[in-house]
Amino acid sequence: TTLIFVGTILGVVYVAEQVSSGVKSTKESRESQGICIPDKDVSVETQKRFDREDYVDAIQRGFIKALNAASFGPADD
Repeated sequence: TTLIFVGTILGVVYVAEQVSSGVKSTKESRESQGICIPDKDVSVETQKRFDREDYVDAIQRGFIKALNAASFGPADD
């Protein structure tokens, strides 16, 4: 029984180490792509700066999507 207990503990430690190394490699990969994932928040680096026209276009697209998703008129019973 002691051997099973020790084997189970070693198995759990091994799996935890594998998960930890997988998370670390994924984090390094994302950082090389410009995506930083710290413990508390997420930040994404971009190469493009948006001007006023891009901002207005994005607002209009969002407004039109919301308008199309909304329903107007009497309720269908």
